[in-house]
Amino acid sequence: MGYDLSTVRRAFKRHFGMTFLEMARLALLRAGGAELAGGGRVIEAQLEAGYSSASAFRAAFAGWMGLPPGAFVRDARLRADWIETPMGAMVAVSSEHALHLLEFTERRALPAELAALRRDAKGGLGFGRFAPTDMIEREMADFMAGRCAEFNTPLSPLGTRFTQDVWQALRKIPAGQTRSYSQLARDMGRPEATRAVARANGANPIAIIIPCHRVLGADGSLTGYGGGLWRKQKLIELERGFAATGAG
Repeated sequence: MGYDLSTVRRAFKRHFGMTFLEMARLALLRAGGAELAGGGRVIEAQLEAGYSSASAFRAAFAGWMGLPPGAFVRDARLRADWIETPMGAMVAVSSEHALHLLEFTERRALPAELAALRRDAKGGLGFGRFAPTDMIEREMADFMAGRCAEFNTPLSPLGTRFTQDVWQALRKIPAGQTRSYSQLARDMGRPEATRAVARANGANPIAIIIPCHRVLGADGSLTGYGGGLWRKQKLIELERGFAATGAG
């Protein structure tokens, strides 16, 4: 297209929040993770991810998922797997009865979130899936295709009482509408807690279903979003379509 390569690299990183090489490496790690989720051995996951060094693979995997592959246990109470969406792959963690985490794979907070879940489950975090992961995969496909904006998968995010209240308030914002942080605080009857509401919004571990992307700056501008501002814009545009057609 006639652009200088350095200009393209800068534009790519500005848009996606990472370089092309970082995205390519993440895709390889995800391929290794999928091997583990399917019951494969660590050495098989290492080769699938394109690593010749076992220690380099363990270090890279731990940097991405917060834990080395050997720290994930079999028959765990919480199980992590991947689902594909038109906006990128997502990590889903569920128990038998509820979804505990749903994040885009390059979310910078992902390692800390997974480590917190593992601590809460007393080490019981492994690979695989339960029924809530299958359910959210189906519902996400309908959402991304513009067929339905309603999610019925049971949720159990890890958070304080206040953050749980904020996340419940987020779920009450209809698809196609947005709020500012101060509006959300007022809706909760906590007008003095705008900053705390903003922090809780940023700590949301279940993307899209708990719709923190529906919160904008006071001037209507896009603000920080863990999945990337480009995704936030696309989600808002998608949900405007739901509002226009009355899909729910």
